[in-house]
Amino acid sequence: MKELSEFFKALSCEWRIRIIEMIGEGYVCQCEFAEKLPIDSTTLSRHLKVLKDSGILIEKKEGRKKFYSLKNEEILMIIELAKKLLKG
Repeated sequence: MKELSEFFKALSCEWRIRIIEMIGEGYVCQCEFAEKLPIDSTTLSRHLKVLKDSGILIEKKEGRKKFYSLKNEEILMIIELAKKLLKG
């Protein structure tokens, strides 16, 4: 049960949901998040770490750059379902 609570805890932040939605299908460079999200790099790194540690994101390094992708694209369906439930 701890894994499940950590999973939902990772989804409890607007910025992390936006990061997940930005990734969609495929790898996104950490620098692209920095360009599109109005948060500082330290905060961005913390959010990416939470998502990675909870098993939502996969990190791939190429030289000095870090790229992120979704471990399972079904996370997008969970987010969409939650949005529908809230609209009621």
